[in-house]
Amino acid sequence: MTLIEKKLKDIMASWFYKEPLLFSAVCSHRLLENPALSVPFRTGNFHIEFSSKFLEGFPENLLEEYFKIEVFRILLLHPYSRQPYNAKKLILSLASDVTIAQVHKLPDGVILPGVEYMKSRDPAYARAFESPGKVFMYENLSFEEWYKKLYDLISASKKGQNTGSDEFSENLLAKADESAALWEENEEAQNKIKDEIKKAEVDEGWGGIGGELERSLKDEADFSFDYRRALSKFRANIVSSTRTLTRMKPNRRFGFKAMGSRYDRKANILIAVDVSGSITDESFNHFYKAIKNIFFLGMIEKIDVIFVDTKLKNLKPVTKKKKIDLGEIKGRGGTNFQPAIDFYFEHKTEYNGLILFTDGQGQIPFMKGSSSNILWIISNRSDYEKCRQWINNLPGNKSTYLPF
Repeated sequence: MTLIEKKLKDIMASWFYKEPLLFSAVCSHRLLENPALSVPFRTGNFHIEFSSKFLEGFPENLLEEYFKIEVFRILLLHPYSRQPYNAKKLILSLASDVTIAQVHKLPDGVILPGVEYMKSRDPAYARAFESPGKVFMYENLSFEEWYKKLYDLISASKKGQNTGSDEFSENLLAKADESAALWEENEEAQNKIKDEIKKAEVDEGWGGIGGELERSLKDEADFSFDYRRALSKFRANIVSSTRTLTRMKPNRRFGFKAMGSRYDRKANILIAVDVSGSITDESFNHFYKAIKNIFFLGMIEKIDVIFVDTKLKNLKPVTKKKKIDLGEIKGRGGTNFQPAIDFYFEHKTEYNGLILFTDGQGQIPFMKGSSSNILWIISNRSDYEKCRQWINNLPGNKSTYLPF
């Protein structure tokens, strides 16, 4: 065991009492020496990599701080979350840095590439760290929103547009790219980490974690924030079982002397898509992929799609087998959810549930029944935060959002 590994193990041992959530999170991963690393830590596939040679000059307080920041990344699910199409690992890493910086005060001496990049590009961001006590005073963005902002900044910089100082070190950008090299979507890791956060919430085992970071972790562990779990639960709620007698399956009590039972699980669902113009083709494709992964598995007998802006764009549902081109049916102006809701209730005998894909910007609709089985999928987290409360207050309605 190297001296650095021993120091890291000692830090972990100290967390057992004073930082139980950090201890649980780090124990779910294996410490792994990687001499080739040129960054403090790198996480992926339940490993936390480190380089003793790179870390040997770090004071113990900074060593613990960088270690803690890496565990914050794990708790915030950055290494394991769903990534946008053709995701840039460099930008994911930068977005992770600035997301952490807005919920955790960075001590003197801690350098995060994402923070340094934003300081060099946006004077207002740099000033956010100059206020008394280093209170972070800047727009509060989610990890996904930071990714989009940084993507736009870097794209504009490559095109030669004026985005601030060009003195930012390319070496730091390279380090950011290296930090996220192992990041891949991992549902098992997500579920395991969320369980640890839920346990901390029940046991009040937050340790020194508090304020905005605690709130962010609670949000990440919230069931409604995980679109796959929300879709899976919705599917479980709407699928009905039909009992059929058969001799192909033995009776539990009398074997093949009596007929056994087979249960056919089937459901029909209606999907309403907001085509008012605020939904992009990219976000619709993400939505369609998420739906396809959950529902096109045999037990869903029929999936129909209707389109709505201020009114229904089509009166006859489109089957899932038909290719959908949003460009042909884009609407204009605002969104009125009521026509889609009315259509669903008027054809309630034909469908077991409704999924409504939208940005949530519209008037609150009136429900004609309490047994609704309606799931709202909001196209982004920012809009989700604005509308989830009124959606979840509607009888029989639940909501979630797509992270990218």
